[in-house]
Amino acid sequence: MSKVILYIATTIDGKIARNDGNLDWLFNIPNPNQSDYGYQAFYDTIGVAFMGRRTYEEILGFGVEWPYQGIESYVISQQQDFSVSTPDTFLLTNDIVEFVNQKKLECDKDIWLIGGGELITFFLNHQLIDQMQLTIAPIIIGDGISLFPNQPMETLWSLSATVSYSSGIVTLIYDK
Repeated sequence: MSKVILYIATTIDGKIARNDGNLDWLFNIPNPNQSDYGYQAFYDTIGVAFMGRRTYEEILGFGVEWPYQGIESYVISQQQDFSVSTPDTFLLTNDIVEFVNQKKLECDKDIWLIGGGELITFFLNHQLIDQMQLTIAPIIIGDGISLFPNQPMETLWSLSATVSYSSGIVTLIYDK
């Protein structure tokens, strides 16, 4: 069975983006070795991705080619008439828990929960996340979108691995 993995960068103060969705803080961290911080190795294990509508729109705003081509991607939105325009991308508006659990049974690879914050809390509160890979950037931005907004359910996780980089970035891997 596939695992749902939350793989996301966050600040020391637990923000995943500025209030307007901007990720400029992430690109301001010096990276003299041009490390991808394990991204490609992780990406190679993924067959399905889930993201919220605002995250989808933010990715489109980067002005780059759709980065998830070849991966079955689902944009979760309450807007029934929201239109997706990228390859291999579908809209999901209801029966989310059942759909995710079915994908866990069907998929040969793991499932990436990309974000955003409200969707992360929804997945957490419905016990859909099996692993969290939190890449913590050595920056505090103060105001921004929280990693776990809107009253996340109390859950206990086991730290299974840590990876540190010379840039000060640390990845913490937690399993359920």
